[in-house]
Amino acid sequence: MVGTAKPDVRERILDAAGRLFYARGVRAVGMQEIIDEAGTGKSGLYGHFATKDDLVEAYLERWSTALAASADRALREAGGDPGDRIVAAVTHVGQRVLREGGRGCPLRNYLVEFPGSGDGAGAGSGPSALARRRLRESRAEVDRAARELAGPVGGPVLAEQVRLVVDGLFARAARRSPGDDAPPVDAVLAAVEMVRTMVAHHRDRS
Repeated sequence: MVGTAKPDVRERILDAAGRLFYARGVRAVGMQEIIDEAGTGKSGLYGHFATKDDLVEAYLERWSTALAASADRALREAGGDPGDRIVAAVTHVGQRVLREGGRGCPLRNYLVEFPGSGDGAGAGSGPSALARRRLRESRAEVDRAARELAGPVGGPVLAEQVRLVVDGLFARAARRSPGDDAPPVDAVLAAVEMVRTMVAHHRDRS
C-alpha cells in the first residue's frame, strides 16, 4: 500500500499559519502556536522563517498567488467583452465571500490590522508593501476593462464604483467570527446585480 506523502516542513508551517492567521488575524497568533499547530520544532520554523514578518509575507504571497490564478480563470471564461469581465470579477469575489469559514481578503485584513506599517524607511518591502502591491495588481484588470468599456473619462468612475462594491463584500466577510453564517446569498447576488447595472449604464453611454 502506497502512503500519502506528507507535505514538507515549510508547507506544513504555511498551512498552519494560514489557518490561524485567516481565522483570527495575524496579531492574535504567536509563533509558538504555529509551531504546535504545524507539529514542528522551533528549529523547523525558524529555519524557514527567521521572523514573524517573513512568515506573514510568505502567507500573503501564497494566498494572493492562488487568488490571482483563480481570478484569471474566471476572467478567461468570461471572454473578451470588458463588461462581462467586470461582472465576472465581482462574481468571483462574491463566491469567495460565501465560502464556509471565509473571512474576506487576507491582504485587506492585514492592512486593517497594521494600517501604519510599511510607511517611511523600508516601505518597499515586508508584508504591508506586498499586500499593497498585490491589491494594486488585482485591481488592474478591472481598471483596464472599465477604461475599455467607458473610455478615459467614465472608466475611472466605473472602476471606483466597482471597487466600492468589492471592498464592501470583503469588509462584510471580514467581520465574521468562527461559526458565524456567511452573508446572505441574496445580498451577495444583489451586489453582483448592482455591478451589472453599472456596467449596462456605462455601456449605454459609451
